[in-house]
Amino acid sequence: MKIIWKIIKESWKVLIIASILSSIGGFGLKTIQEKLVIFLPLLIALPALNDMIGDFGTIITAKFTTSLFEGKIKKPLIKSYFVKHLFKDIMPIALFMAVYISLLSVLVALFMGFETNFVFFLKMLLITLVSTASLVILIFLVAIIGGYKVYKNKEDPDDILIPITTSIADLGTMIIFSGLIYLLF
Repeated sequence: MKIIWKIIKESWKVLIIASILSSIGGFGLKTIQEKLVIFLPLLIALPALNDMIGDFGTIITAKFTTSLFEGKIKKPLIKSYFVKHLFKDIMPIALFMAVYISLLSVLVALFMGFETNFVFFLKMLLITLVSTASLVILIFLVAIIGGYKVYKNKEDPDDILIPITTSIADLGTMIIFSGLIYLLF
């Protein structure tokens, strides 16, 4: 029972902050509401992209903090073999998934009667690739720097960083996605 209270004690502030951050992302979507509704593939892609990047936040944080506890990571953190290896594994998968989400969203929209062209697809692909790459890099930095600092404070980094990285993914996806739609359409 003590461990449950410890997790609640460490997590409640972070969960409130994470909820606020995720809610702020909705304001970014409000600015492009008309464009998002007009371009069906973008509307289809957003939840998938948002979820995918949040999942990568969880994976990156969990793998990094586990390796930190196991003593596999030494300073300097960014130059660590494990961190480089993790980045080289995650980034190509994330970019491939961004392409997959773009293609699948366009195909579903075509099936539903949305007319599109190659230029639209390229813009959509650019939006998903830039959103994915920039957020995976940001999540890596937050997970590594935050994970090490929380670990040094003798707290469980997973309890604190997983909600933070997934909230960054939520907020960041909505803001970057909205900004790129605003610029490209």
